[in-house]
Amino acid sequence: MATALRESYRAHLRQRALEAAYAETVEKGWDKVRVGHIATSIGAPRAMLYKEFGDKQGLGEALVLHEAERFLAGIQNVLTHFPADAAGGIQASVRYTLAEAEKSPLLRAVLVSHRDPALDTAALATPTGMLPLITTSRRLLDVASETLAAWLHEQFPELDGADVQDATDALVRLAVSHLALPGADADTTGRRISEMALRYLGLRGVECVDTEPAARLARRR
Repeated sequence: MATALRESYRAHLRQRALEAAYAETVEKGWDKVRVGHIATSIGAPRAMLYKEFGDKQGLGEALVLHEAERFLAGIQNVLTHFPADAAGGIQASVRYTLAEAEKSPLLRAVLVSHRDPALDTAALATPTGMLPLITTSRRLLDVASETLAAWLHEQFPELDGADVQDATDALVRLAVSHLALPGADADTTGRRISEMALRYLGLRGVECVDTEPAARLARRR
C-alpha cells in the first residue's frame, strides 16, 4: 500500500513538473528554465526533482519525450474514427498534426528541428541544442509514419507493404514541410497530401471527405 502511494505521488509530481517546465519553456525559453524554480512553483523539494530527472538535461529530455508521446497518442486516437476510410484517416491525421503544432510551440520545434536546427531556435527563442530536439524529431517522424502504416495495413491488408511504408513516410514529411514553410491552409494541405497518397497506393476511388468533426473530437482530448 505504501509503495503504491509513493509511486502515485511520484507520477503526480513528475506530471506537474513537466507541465511547469513546458509553460516556462514556451514563455521564457529553455535557457531560462531552472530546476529550482520549477520545484518552487509546484511546491516540491528541489532534491526530489533532481532525483527524478537527474539534472536539467534530464528534465529537457523528459519534456520532449512527453510531448512526443502525447502527439502520437493523439494520432492514434484520430485514426480510430476512420475505419476503412483511407482518405478520412490521412486527412484527419494531417489536420491534427498542423493544429497541434500551432497550439504547441514545443511540438512544432520537435517536428521541424530535423530539417534545420535553427528552426527550433525560432520556435522557442532558445540557443540551438539546448533541448534534445533533433534526435527525438527523427524518431518521432519515424514512429508517426509507422503508426499510420500499421493502420493502413490493418484497414487495407491487400496493399503492398513497401508501398504503404513509402507513402506514409512521404506524407508525414510533407506535413512537416508545411509547418516549416506554410503554403495552403490546413484543410487544403490535408486534402492534397491525402490525394497524393491515395493515388500512389491505388486507392484513387476513395473519396476525400470532410474530417473536421472527428478532428475536433480528437483535439478535445
